[in-house]
Amino acid sequence: MKDEPSLKEIGERLERLDAPIRMWREARDRAFAAAFGPKQGKLSNLMARLPQAANAAAALGLGPRDEAFAAFDEICDLYARSDPARCAIIRGVVHEHEARGLLEDYIGYASRILKQGGRPEWRGIAAASIDDQRRDYRDWLMALGDLYLSARAARLDPTPVLKRMAERSNPERHAASPTPTREALAKFEDSAYFMTSILPQLR
Repeated sequence: MKDEPSLKEIGERLERLDAPIRMWREARDRAFAAAFGPKQGKLSNLMARLPQAANAAAALGLGPRDEAFAAFDEICDLYARSDPARCAIIRGVVHEHEARGLLEDYIGYASRILKQGGRPEWRGIAAASIDDQRRDYRDWLMALGDLYLSARAARLDPTPVLKRMAERSNPERHAASPTPTREALAKFEDSAYFMTSILPQLR
């Protein structure tokens, strides 16, 4: 069995990805801006230029995403086996590095793997706990909903995993979210979003 990575090793691995991720993201931003052109004009014209700009950014490829995802695999495995205090440290380490910006993409990747019957099924929910709604809580909720639906499609019950990961999540609310992540995970199935957007898809 592979030795469990230490927090120091995780930090060092993410640190090695900082520069590659930053350069890749900056190159994508430049490509997008060049293809999009001036930001003035009618909204309809601006919206029409979005696909071309998005394609220009996408043409630069996935960059160091695969390396970041491999690191997240190990980090999420460790997170799921850790107590709440150690999970808080892991979250802090991840959010110190550029890879944090790829957590949302990783959650989507984990959802696709889960829907196809891949294991372990809790990596995506662990990543959602680590992400801690730091960017946009609405996107976070939708990503969590996709994970939930993927689990059900794979004939798995996500409820126990949500409860388990809630115990490891941040109990404090921060400025980017209306609800602490611990509460958001624990009460996801009782949320208005679940009732209106997820439950109808399960019937």
